[in-house]
Amino acid sequence: MNNCEITLVIPVYEEEHNIVPFITEVAEKVAPNYCALIIYDYDDDNTLNKMQELMQKHHNVKFVKNMYAPGVINAFKTGFHLAETKYILPIMADLSDMPETVNVLYKTIKTGFDVVIASRYMPGGEKIGGSRIKNFLSRFANLSLYYLANLPTHDLTNAFVIYRKEILKDIVIKSHGGFELTMEIISKALFKGHRITEIPTVNQDRSTGKSKFKLLRWISNYFYWYIYILYHSILFRIANNKIKLFNQAD
Repeated sequence: MNNCEITLVIPVYEEEHNIVPFITEVAEKVAPNYCALIIYDYDDDNTLNKMQELMQKHHNVKFVKNMYAPGVINAFKTGFHLAETKYILPIMADLSDMPETVNVLYKTIKTGFDVVIASRYMPGGEKIGGSRIKNFLSRFANLSLYYLANLPTHDLTNAFVIYRKEILKDIVIKSHGGFELTMEIISKALFKGHRITEIPTVNQDRSTGKSKFKLLRWISNYFYWYIYILYHSILFRIANNKIKLFNQAD
């Protein structure tokens, strides 16, 4: 695993039926050398039934128990902490993310960006399946932030993002719910001046297993970061305008 260029951080919960086809697809379609950290919460998670099979076939795959409290955010934090590669990329094991998109994310970040987002809502991207209310809220929140906060991405809530490791070291994560973690990291990276862009992706809602997304439980967390981004984007633009005026005066 010493030759890896990217660490794939893969949170799992009861993914026994998905994990083997997922890792097989990743092995077939991801071009850069990668390490895969499969992060689980509980010793009785049925995903572990496939551990020996996978590790025998794929020597770049490692199963790691969540270092913190159970939950998807702490699974991400465990992966971020343990990854030793220059680039880190969370990806879901439920076959919703397209592994071939990893290649485009990698090529794009190598051109000098710090964060590259796989976007479902930019031209060329698509979200397939899932509940109508969840999809409506996701699209509305992301596109309204894109226009109101002048963000460099149409999709702030997709976890399928490649980061330079030093960016994650530079951000103190405060999120404690679920996938709003991505909103926090990307917005803080943006306001710190890091270079961010996006590429289109197609996201297919899971066909088997239980979703980790808890809309009612996490909606207040999403709303917090929505307001946070709007507020700080205003401050960010005011500060930039002052700098421009100061430079013009000189």
